[in-house]
Amino acid sequence: SPFAQALAFDTCRAPSPLATALLQPIELCSAISWWTSTLPVLEMADAATFGQPNEERSVDTPPARKRPEDSEKATDPAARRRRLTPREKGAQSLDEEAAHLAREAASLLVQAHAVQKEATEAFQRARFLQETAAKLQVEAGKAKTVAEEAQSKAERAQLETTSEGRAQAKEQDKIAKKAAVEAAKFQKQTEKEEAATSRTAIKVMGDAIKDSMRIAKIGGMWAVPPGNLSFKNVSFSTFQTLFGRGRCAYTPTNFCPSDPTISVVTIDAGSVFGSTKIRGGSMYATFVISSMRATYIPAQRHLSIAYDTDMGF
Repeated sequence: SPFAQALAFDTCRAPSPLATALLQPIELCSAISWWTSTLPVLEMADAATFGQPNEERSVDTPPARKRPEDSEKATDPAARRRRLTPREKGAQSLDEEAAHLAREAASLLVQAHAVQKEATEAFQRARFLQETAAKLQVEAGKAKTVAEEAQSKAERAQLETTSEGRAQAKEQDKIAKKAAVEAAKFQKQTEKEEAATSRTAIKVMGDAIKDSMRIAKIGGMWAVPPGNLSFKNVSFSTFQTLFGRGRCAYTPTNFCPSDPTISVVTIDAGSVFGSTKIRGGSMYATFVISSMRATYIPAQRHLSIAYDTDMGF
């Protein structure tokens, strides 16, 4: 037929254009069919050789060698900028040492405050115990006196049960009365002597205070500077007589000879030593004692007096 003739071609010549045009679709279909049948086999072979088809392939490469300076620069940015000089290193070391010493000083200061607080509390407890002991001692003395009086009354009652005992009791009364008179006389004489001693000691202390008030030029101006004096062998009765006649504040308030120290403060020194003993200066300027502080230690019989001055009129 004409179609078969058109498809026929001679082996000795090239195919006709019509045959070529008709054979191209047939070859394309054959190629697609072959690729479809061969693709699963290729995928299986590819998976066996290189892994899964969709798996990302990675190739291991040897790590690059790092230089020592690169590692130092990566870890220490400050070293990358510049190195410290020996002087800078020494200054940095001194700063660190100063900071360490400052921390130690702060710690020692805290410990010192704690120890000082404990010492203050211990001193207060000791003082309280001392005051309590003194009170108990006074109470014990009173109880002893009461017990002795009760014992004496019991003995007197026992003596008065007989005539001989009553006579003996009368004789004892005479002896006791005479002893009481002698004791009162001795007490009066002792108080008189103590008063004279106190007056003499107070006069000596007043004169010493007045002599210490020397006018001097201070900062271009004439003034009597503050003073500080100390006196020895001052009895407790003299101390009581001296400050007992003035308007003073005591610490402790109810003091006694067993106290370790007794402090006195007054702003009226004239009531203690007299107005003439607390004035000093010259004809151009007169100064008076404005305030006075005293500390007395009964066990040592030591009295120290400090005063401040002001312009007087």
